[in-house]
Amino acid sequence: MSQTHEELEREVIAQYRMMMRGLKATMGQAWMEIDLTLPQLRTLFVLAEDGPLVIGQIAQRLGIGLSTGGHLVDRLVQAGLAERTEDVEDRRRTLARLTPKGEELLARLVSGIQQIQVWLHEMDQDDLAAFLQGLQAINRVVSQKNGSTPNLESNKHCQPFEILNHKH
Repeated sequence: MSQTHEELEREVIAQYRMMMRGLKATMGQAWMEIDLTLPQLRTLFVLAEDGPLVIGQIAQRLGIGLSTGGHLVDRLVQAGLAERTEDVEDRRRTLARLTPKGEELLARLVSGIQQIQVWLHEMDQDDLAAFLQGLQAINRVVSQKNGSTPNLESNKHCQPFEILNHKH
């Protein structure tokens, strides 16, 4: 006997919750330990993805004012997560970049993504293809609701995922 659409939806949600509990076990502690505001966290991700950068570049990427960008970098510097350095190409400019402590924090925060990669690697070909098909279906629905076509190459909101491929 096949399941109804409603029963399948309930099972998908149950499976999703189970997966999220597994992720929480992997990376939950790192997220609970951070003492950063969301804008500071976004700044951390921008520096990881594109750094080192001058304050103006950080502000532009975040869509904020120059003084706000400077304040965010100052807070990360105070926390030991970023540092300001002189630009060797133009000594009038100061660059901001992550410190090893900032890189380590970022690695712990994205560890769940790495865990997903491990789980995907352990799946058999048929299950992996079915999972991909399901994700593509969700993305189609989201795109239809948003009236857009997803473009993962230019989607800066996926920065935490891109950081995995970032070479430090």
